Amino acid sequence: MSKVGLIVEGGGMRGIYGCGVLDAFLENDIRFPYGIGVSAGAANLASFVAEQEGRNYRFYTDYAFDERYMSFKNFVTTGSFFGMDYIYSELTETVDPINFERLINTEMEYYVVAVDAVTSKPVYFNKEDVRKHRGDVFKASSAVPAMCKPIEIDGKQYFDGGVSDSIPLKRALSDGCDKVVAVLTRPRGYVKKPEMGKTIYSEFLKDYPTIVKAMNVRHYVYNATLKNLYTLEKEGKAFLFCPEKTERVTIISRNKDDLNALYNEGKEYAEMQMEQLKKFMEE
Repeated sequence: MSKVGLIVEGGGMRGIYGCGVLDAFLENDIRFPYGIGVSAGAANLASFVAEQEGRNYRFYTDYAFDERYMSFKNFVTTGSFFGMDYIYSELTETVDPINFERLINTEMEYYVVAVDAVTSKPVYFNKEDVRKHRGDVFKASSAVPAMCKPIEIDGKQYFDGGVSDSIPLKRALSDGCDKVVAVLTRPRGYVKKPEMGKTIYSEFLKDYPTIVKAMNVRHYVYNATLKNLYTLEKEGKAFLFCPEKTERVTIISRNKDDLNALYNEGKEYAEMQMEQLKKFMEE
C-alpha cells in the first residue's frame, strides 16, 4: 500500500476551508500515516491528528472575533497583529485545549513548518518539538513577517513557514510519501503574484534581509510547487482539495457568514469526494 501524505496549507482565515475538509475526514474515519502543515494549516492539522472535530471551527468563528486574537491594538502594544500568546498559549493550552497527549503519541508522522529568521530556510518541527515547546511551535509557524515579531525557540528566531515552503510537497516526497492529499486555500488555477507592499515589509524586516529576499521570490516558489502538484494529480499521485473562490475571505476576515460558507464548502466537497478519496488512498 502507498504511503499517503497529508499536506495542509495555511492562509490565515482562509484556513477555515481546510478546517471543513479535515472535519469531514474525521467524521469518515480517514487517517493518514504522514501529515505536514504550515501556519494556520499546521494548527488545523494538529486538531485533526488529535481527533478533535469542531475545535478549529471554534477558533475561526468564535475566538477570532476577540481583539486579543487579531487587531491593530495588538500590533501597537506588542508588535504583532496576531495575538500569539492568546491563540497558542491561553486558548490552545487552557480555554479550548488541544489534546497534546494524543497529538504527541500518535503513530502518524507529523511536521510543522516554520522558517529560520536568519537563514530563511524552512525548518520542520516534529512531535518531539511539540512535546518540548507545545504552543510555541505553532506560534513559530504562524508568525507572518512584518505583521508579527519572530518567535524564539531555543535561542533561534522563526517566522511563518509559508515564507519559504507554503506547500511542503518536496518535503513530503523526500520523507517517502508515494502519494499526497493536499488541502489548499486558494482556488484551482490560482497564480500567486509578487508580494504587495515590498517597500513597507522591507523596512519592517530590515534586520532580517534573507526573509525579505525570500518574500521577494515567494511567488516563483509557490507557483512552481503548484505546477508540480498538478502534474502529480494527472499522474494519479495527488488528490487536491481547493475552494472554488476565496475573494470574500482574506487572512484577517471576520465576516461570520463568509467564514461559515467557506467552512461548509470544504466540508461538503470533502463529503462528495469521499469514495474517490478512499479509492485513491487504497490503490
